[in-house]
Amino acid sequence: MTTKISSYDKYISHRSVDAEIDRLASQAQKGWPKESRTLSWLGLEDGMSVVELGSGPGFITEQLRVMLPESKLTCIENDSELIKQAKKYLKSKSIANVNFIEASVEGSELPDNKFDIAYARLLYQHLENPVKVSQEIYRILKPGGKLIVHDIDDGLFGIFNPQIAELERIVEAFGKAQKSRGGNRHIGRVLWDILESVGFDSLDLEVLSSHSGDVGIEPFMQQLDPARFQPLVEDNYLNDKALERFILSRESFMKTKGAFAIWLSFMVSAQKVKDN
Repeated sequence: MTTKISSYDKYISHRSVDAEIDRLASQAQKGWPKESRTLSWLGLEDGMSVVELGSGPGFITEQLRVMLPESKLTCIENDSELIKQAKKYLKSKSIANVNFIEASVEGSELPDNKFDIAYARLLYQHLENPVKVSQEIYRILKPGGKLIVHDIDDGLFGIFNPQIAELERIVEAFGKAQKSRGGNRHIGRVLWDILESVGFDSLDLEVLSSHSGDVGIEPFMQQLDPARFQPLVEDNYLNDKALERFILSRESFMKTKGAFAIWLSFMVSAQKVKDN
C-alpha cells in the first residue's frame, strides 16, 4: 500500500483533469522568465546534474531542458498518469534525454550524493512531512549541492486592482481544505527553518513577482477559475452566496479597463554542507 505524502490530487484540484492540466501549463509558463533568472542567480548552471521533484505533466521539465541542454536531468513523480502525460508532451516538443523515476519524494531509492541541484517547485505546500522530504533531498545531493524550493504563502498572496469580492475568504477556505489533506499554504514562512533544521546551510531567500502587465490577465484568471472553488461549497468550507459574489466580481474585474494582478512567491535556496 502506498503511503499518502502529498495533499495534491489532480482529480480534486479542478473540476476537470484536462482543465487542471491547462492550469498547470499556464502556471508554469507565465512566470518562467523571472523564475529562470532567479534560478541562475541562486546557482543553477548548465552541465549540472539536476533532479526535478514532483515534476508533474512536464511543463517545467521542458523549460529546464531548454535552459540546461548539457545537464543530466532526472524527474521524480509518484503519479504514473502524470509521467505518461509528461513523456507525451515532451515528445511533442522534441524534448529528449530526461530520466523519469516513478517514486515518492520521501524515498526515491536514488544513490547518495548524486545531484548538484534539486528543484522543488510548488511541491512543499502539499507535503505532509516536509522535514522528512528535506532529509531525503539532503541525502541525494552532492556535498555542496543545492536545494532550491519555489513555493507560496497565502499571507503574501498578491494584489488585485480593483479588488475581487470574497477572494480573501476563498483563499482562506482553499487553504483550510488543503490543510485537511495534509498540505500547508503558509509554507513560505517556515521554509527557512525547515531546511536549516535538517542540516542545510548558506540559505538565501528571494521574493518573485508576476504581473499581469507583463504576462496578461488571463493566466491569473485561469488560476481563479470558479470551477476550482465549487468543491469548497460542497465540502462546507465556503457558502454558495460567497462563491456567487466572487464570480460576479471576477467577471467585473475582467471587464475593467486597467485592471491588474500581481502574484508573489518565494524561492529559497539551501546548500548541503561540503565535505571537510
